[in-house]
Amino acid sequence: MYAFFGQIAFAAGIIGIALVVCCALIATSELKAKKTVLYGLGSGEEQEGANAIATTFATFDGQDEMIEELLGEEYYVPLFEEIAEDEKTVEAIDEVKIAIDEAKNEHKILEEFANGADAPLE
Repeated sequence: MYAFFGQIAFAAGIIGIALVVCCALIATSELKAKKTVLYGLGSGEEQEGANAIATTFATFDGQDEMIEELLGEEYYVPLFEEIAEDEKTVEAIDEVKIAIDEAKNEHKILEEFANGADAPLE
């Protein structure tokens, strides 16, 4: 009988020591994360984008002057007029106008629904 109580006392002692060790570890640990701010450091995407833009403009630098010498100062005006008057461009513009009108109609209907109106049930 006394051996049984001895085992319980021994187990309680081990549990007590483990509890004290855990409390000591928790008390000495830093549970709050350290706030570290790294100024000026990023993923590099911004710099890569800036480098790509700089590369593009540097690659084609001076071509405007060369084309103006070959074709004249307003060489792009007749080109843009030709593009604007092209049949496919006119068709695309008409299609966009129709889509805009449809979107306006949809907006009007959705606005009525938002104000509490319901569609008629058939």
